[in-house]
Amino acid sequence: MAAGQIAQVADDVGHLATELHAVLLHPGLLISAGLDPIGAGEVSAAIFRATDGPGGVTALALRGASLALALRASAARYEAVDDLTRLAGPIPELIRRFPMTAAETTGVVTVSGAGAALQHLVTRDPQLVDVAVSTLAALLTARATSAAAAELARRFPDGHAAVAKLGADVAGDALGPPRSLRDLLSGVDRRRAGQAGEIDVRLLTRSEQPGAPRHVVVDIPGTKSWSLAAHNSDVTSIATNLRSLAGERTAYEEGIELAMRRAGVRPDDDVVLLGHSEGGMVAVNAATRFTQTGEFHVDRVITAGAPISATVDRIPRSVQVLALENAGDVVPHLDGQPNPDRPNVTTVTLHHDHGDIGRNHDLTDSYIPGATDVAASSDPSVRAYLGGLMPFLSATTIQTQRFLISRTYR
Repeated sequence: MAAGQIAQVADDVGHLATELHAVLLHPGLLISAGLDPIGAGEVSAAIFRATDGPGGVTALALRGASLALALRASAARYEAVDDLTRLAGPIPELIRRFPMTAAETTGVVTVSGAGAALQHLVTRDPQLVDVAVSTLAALLTARATSAAAAELARRFPDGHAAVAKLGADVAGDALGPPRSLRDLLSGVDRRRAGQAGEIDVRLLTRSEQPGAPRHVVVDIPGTKSWSLAAHNSDVTSIATNLRSLAGERTAYEEGIELAMRRAGVRPDDDVVLLGHSEGGMVAVNAATRFTQTGEFHVDRVITAGAPISATVDRIPRSVQVLALENAGDVVPHLDGQPNPDRPNVTTVTLHHDHGDIGRNHDLTDSYIPGATDVAASSDPSVRAYLGGLMPFLSATTIQTQRFLISRTYR
């Protein structure tokens, strides 16, 4: 209100300054200058001082307008703080409830009351999570989200990977080699239904091309454990989430490397790393490091519901990334910013809203149906990515080896 009143006064004073300037050009004053030049000059000088002098009405109008603008800016900042308080207020509730509603868990969870209101809010506008996460990181550590994650990760020692071979996925291989993006996502969904830390390596070959480079798909599921224990044998736990968000090497990533060696993946094999949620973060980081070492030729990465914006910018340009993000999924926003726009990073927004945090993030409910939508897309970037993926979708034989990765502390 005060800003509006001051702005009105400044506007009135500004009109007065305009009228005084008009007096300087009034015909009567100009005619009188010919009869009494000295007097006319004195009058003009007085009007000029009153109008444009240091204490004149023009300066007063400008100061009033500046004060009104400053008051409005202050009011806007207070309103922004109020909005931020409103948005951040439910964060503890979200943190408390998210482990139960996240898609990596099983069973049915009923959310009511404040939790239901919060769930409705963030699934309708997941970008609010970007604001909340980046603000929370700044409040807790005075750092950006990835740096804050690295600092928090120090509370959870990562240990080292131990890898056990679980044998072939006979039932999965009986379905035949993948023929679509949907089939690829179904593979990581089968691993998600297994044990915590279970991954697989799918070896794809063409019988008519013996000796040709093989195509390999590595399926990397997401979080299974939300335990706050400092030492946790589950590699999908919080320690991996925080370190992956910061782009650091993890025991989960180490285990994937060991599993690929044991599966016999060769440097000339073309590899796709496919990850859901936390698994997508691990896939991006692993692709970056594998490309640097040259041990494995990672051709492509596919992520579903993964917060990768803080790390995907580091991935080499030779690796093509397809990032699938459901519009109502809050998890891709947990890094506090959108994915960067790069020639080798294609981000596709899906639209499968169930009004539920867990289902919007779930592979079966949202991302596998979304893969069908992607296949029907006419977007040039999407078509180009799917075209490059065809060698992984035209194999005649498949052999899937399952591995269990756990964390040890030496």
